[in-house]
Amino acid sequence: MNKIEKTINNNNIKIYIDNNLEDKINCKINKYSDNISFIIKNLKRNYKNKLSNINSNKIYVDDGEKIKSSLYFNMVIKKLLSRGIERDGIISYFGGGTLGDLIGYTSSVYKRGIKFIAVPTTLLSQVDSSIGGKTAINFMGVKNAIGSFYNPEIIFDDVDFLVNSDINLLKEGMSEVIKMALIYDKQFFEYLDNNSLNTVYNSESLKNIIHKSINIKLDVVSRDFYDLKKIRYLLNFGHSIGHAIESYTDNKISHGVAVANGMVMESYIAYKSGYSKKLYDTIKNIIKKYNIDLINFNTMDTEKLILYMKNDKKMEDNILNMVMIDDIGKSGIMKIDLNSVRRYINLYRDENK
Repeated sequence: MNKIEKTINNNNIKIYIDNNLEDKINCKINKYSDNISFIIKNLKRNYKNKLSNINSNKIYVDDGEKIKSSLYFNMVIKKLLSRGIERDGIISYFGGGTLGDLIGYTSSVYKRGIKFIAVPTTLLSQVDSSIGGKTAINFMGVKNAIGSFYNPEIIFDDVDFLVNSDINLLKEGMSEVIKMALIYDKQFFEYLDNNSLNTVYNSESLKNIIHKSINIKLDVVSRDFYDLKKIRYLLNFGHSIGHAIESYTDNKISHGVAVANGMVMESYIAYKSGYSKKLYDTIKNIIKKYNIDLINFNTMDTEKLILYMKNDKKMEDNILNMVMIDDIGKSGIMKIDLNSVRRYINLYRDENK
C-alpha cells in the first residue's frame, strides 16, 4: 500500500493509494457516531458489492457539473440538518471532482466547519481535485465563483474504481496527469510519452501515476496553500483557456478535454509571445497518444472565449497571469493582456483551418 503524508496549512494530510480500501475507510468512519456518506448514483450500479461493505449512512446523489450549484448545496445542508449531524460528526463522499467540490465546500461552512473524508473515484479527482483543499460551487454561469480552502481529514484513492471504469474517465484524468508532468517533472513526462492509454490502464501503473502526480501537487500546494504567492498558479496550466471553453460550451466539453486543449493554446500563445520554446506540437502529440480529443477552435467565437476569460482568478488590472512552459518540466508565469490573447487565438485559428 502506498501512503503519503504531508503537512499543509498546519494540517497533516494522509493519502492512501491501493486496491480494496473498504476496511481502511470503515476504520476511519466508524470512529464517529454521526456519519453520512454522499455517493454518486452510478457507483451504486457499477460497484454495488464494494459500496455495500462501507459502514455509513448513505445518500445517493446526481453527478456532473450541475451539482456544483446553490440548489444542490441547499439539498446537502438540509440532509445534514435532518439527520442531526453535529460538528463532532463526519461527512464522506464517494465520487469525482464535482461531488468533491460540493461536499468539500459544504463541509467548510456547515456549522462553521465539519470534518470530511474524500474517496475520489475518478483518476482526475484522485490526482488533482481532491488534493490541495480547494472547494467551490458555480454561480450565475461563473465556474468556482463561491468557494473555500478546506482540506479533507484523509483521502482514500482506491484504484478499484478506476480499473473497472469507463475509459473516457481515464482519459479525463490523464489530461491533468500530463499537466503535472509538463509543469514539474521531465522524467515523468518521458515515462508518459513512452506509454499510452492502454499500457497504463492497470492497477500497478495507475498507482504509480497517482503517486507521482499527488507528490507534484502537494509540493506546489504546500508552498502556497491560499494561492497568494502565485506559486500555485502553476497548477493552472491550460486552465485559463480551459475554463473558458467549459463555460463557452455550457460544460458540454468536459474539464479534461478543455484543459488539454487549453494547454495546447496557452503553449502556442507563450511561444508566439517569445516566452517559451515551441512545445505546442509536443503537447498535441501526447494528447493524441492518450486519445484525448483535440478541439477545432475555428468552431468557437474568440470574443466569447475572451469574455469568459475575464472571470479568470489570475486576472489583475486587465492583465492575465498565464502559466507557460519554458521547457518540459519547467514552468512559470507570463503576463499578457487579453487583446494579445485574442490576436494569438485568431492566429492559431488561421493556421489550423
